[in-house]
Amino acid sequence: MDPLLQRLMALESEIGYQTDSLPDEDSFQFVSGSLPVLLSAPHGAAHWRKDRYKEEDEYTAGLVRMVAEITGAHVIYAHRRSLSDPNADQNAPYKDALREITRHYHPNILLDIHGCRPENGFGIALGTMKGTSCPRHRPALLQTLHEHGFSTTASGLTGLNVDKKYPAMGVDSREPVTRFAWEKLGLPAAQFEVNAHLRVVQRLPGASTPGLFTGAPDGILHLVATLTALVKAVAAV
Repeated sequence: MDPLLQRLMALESEIGYQTDSLPDEDSFQFVSGSLPVLLSAPHGAAHWRKDRYKEEDEYTAGLVRMVAEITGAHVIYAHRRSLSDPNADQNAPYKDALREITRHYHPNILLDIHGCRPENGFGIALGTMKGTSCPRHRPALLQTLHEHGFSTTASGLTGLNVDKKYPAMGVDSREPVTRFAWEKLGLPAAQFEVNAHLRVVQRLPGASTPGLFTGAPDGILHLVATLTALVKAVAAV
């Protein structure tokens, strides 16, 4: 197995998908960096939604951790099961942490990474609240995605869905991290929904979803390279 995939699996294996945090422990972790970009994976572990625990977005925590290691970006990610939904609940502790991180570290953009199901007809869905959540950075995001082979005219894992399937708009009772960052913190933000084939090296023990699942190794490596390039591109804007 490629060493980067091994490292990704090792980082992901530290996430307690269905493990509750200790009484004096947050359900998320933050690691500061040297680059003015904040990576986020609020659904890295299971979270409470609609009277039940919703399954984690597998490998999103591992991905943001790996890309932060490579680039020096700041990173926040769910690492234990949460009694709130960090990407929906307006008063989630995760959002309180985002507020403090923004105040102390002054990132110039937040990239919020999520996972979507393998049957989706695209590799990545970009959500920018239809262009309003990161107007200055959006051209660089789109250009970088296109340079790495993701296209709005393609289907399958190279397909790019822009502000259609997951625009990060939310509703009055559901406030996505991207919307929260832009409207409440004045922090430009973009949401990325990544197909399972481009992030899950292999399903780990303890995952909420039963059964075996293995993604596309070359596709996962390409995604890591793409996210790395995105961080570097927006850091310079």
